[in-house]
Amino acid sequence: MEICEINYIYMRRLAPDLRTGFNSGGKVSVSRHGVELCLEVLECSRYTTTTLLTHRFQGADGNREAIPDLTVRVYHDARVAEVIEMGGGGARYASLSLARRWEENRFLNRWLLFSLGEGHSFGLGQLA
Repeated sequence: MEICEINYIYMRRLAPDLRTGFNSGGKVSVSRHGVELCLEVLECSRYTTTTLLTHRFQGADGNREAIPDLTVRVYHDARVAEVIEMGGGGARYASLSLARRWEENRFLNRWLLFSLGEGHSFGLGQLA
């Protein structure tokens, strides 16, 4: 549970207005190295916000690639954030083993910390 609590803190640093300041649709943050981090609010309710978080890269064939695709649910009342789907493959979180869920949330934890270190932010004054 501790990793999900830390993920919540990092998500709030990355997108401090996630609960109140976002409308549906995607937002893009560009790091100082030019990498795009995209955040899309998929669903928002009183106690939860479900987001899609991904990097966009220019592929060798000229198409844009979205890697990794993480669906993250933020529980505002419990102050936790967890991966509920990884890779857009439709594998729902509840059907995964505890070890696999921990690995995915650990990945989210490291990725959020890296993204914050790269200067990504989705504050209201910084939306593209």
